[in-house]
Amino acid sequence: MKVAVLGAGLIGVTSAYYLWRDGHEVEVFDAAPQPATVTSYANACLISASRALPWPTPTSRQTLWRAMTDANAPMRVTKWLDPTLWRWGREFMSYANEKDFARLTRAKLAFAKFCQRELEDTIAQTGVDCGYQREGLLYVCRSAATLDAARARAALVGKHGVDMRVLSRDEVIAMEPALAESTVVGGTFAVTDAQGDSRAFTRLLAAWLGARGVKFTFGVTAEARMTGGGRSCRIYGPAGELRADAYVLALGPATTAFANTGWRVTGRIPIYPVKGFSVTVPVKDAARAPTRGGICEDSLIAYCPLEGDSGPVMRITTGAVFAGQDNGFVDADFAPHRAHFEALFPGALDWSASTVEHWACQRPMTPSSLPILQRHRFPNLYWNCGQGHIGWTMSCGSARVIADLIAQRVPSFDLTDLQRL
Repeated sequence: MKVAVLGAGLIGVTSAYYLWRDGHEVEVFDAAPQPATVTSYANACLISASRALPWPTPTSRQTLWRAMTDANAPMRVTKWLDPTLWRWGREFMSYANEKDFARLTRAKLAFAKFCQRELEDTIAQTGVDCGYQREGLLYVCRSAATLDAARARAALVGKHGVDMRVLSRDEVIAMEPALAESTVVGGTFAVTDAQGDSRAFTRLLAAWLGARGVKFTFGVTAEARMTGGGRSCRIYGPAGELRADAYVLALGPATTAFANTGWRVTGRIPIYPVKGFSVTVPVKDAARAPTRGGICEDSLIAYCPLEGDSGPVMRITTGAVFAGQDNGFVDADFAPHRAHFEALFPGALDWSASTVEHWACQRPMTPSSLPILQRHRFPNLYWNCGQGHIGWTMSCGSARVIADLIAQRVPSFDLTDLQRL
């Protein structure tokens, strides 16, 4: 069978790998000039299965009120009159209760663990060297209240088989000595969480697949059209039909724009783009810099040490802004990154370097915060989207499920509680 994959980010390239593994003829199309140029370009690089908790919670009303009224909140709504956001928000709030939170927590944590196993298997099978390290991630707290909340979160995920340990200040500093000058009061340690360069993984895996016959075609913007009297659909690019027996839509935040092409033949997609920001900064003093990735629970900044083109760098990410299709940024968007990181690791980074890289992207969020992995009403169209802010974590597991569906196998993971169209 020939399968066309739309999207050459993490989700699309891993989909291509699992489809190639099943023996299909695979071609990947993307509007960009190379793999991993949009959402997969400069994300947090953390595989944080322990934090795979649903966004809708019983306290979501308070969180959303702060998001609309507090300009300094980690989650912000700047386009609150957007009717698309209101439709998305109504479904989101329908899950903001104890029963659905428990159901979605169970499903998302289980799926994240399944996905991490698939990611590790993919790396082992292909030999792709993306700096993957499964040595745990550290979640630090700077206040007693935040530590209490982290302790409760550790207890919650522990009920679902996640090994997350609560640490004192001394234990945190023993694990990460560079925090000695900070006001950290304690934290948690997720034993099986990991880190790795997701952009390198995507591009290296694409090259690995290319050497084995998978074709990559760039600069193609696609649209869907109904065929066969509405019984199926075909995908077209500027040069004509992208011929295939089946199509996998792995377009990330562009999924909603694609769904609106071709007279909206694919129907409404319950995805809203949520913007996040990252800055990548050269390390100036390695003794003051963290040696492993982590998150500050007070500010919700994530940080991850990586190897850059000219030496060690630090990727720092934060933000969840509901801004519609606006993917722009200004200098002020990155002030929290510097302030909060310096509060933890003062003097570690060279913020004045010419190689400091600022970046923003949109994450494809579903109301349930679980992905959409299913066949469309058109039998030749499959959705692999909505992984949200943990696409790196969920990439390979999502790809395996899509390959199962195309092969008409029983899915490797129970899809009952995932987001549905």
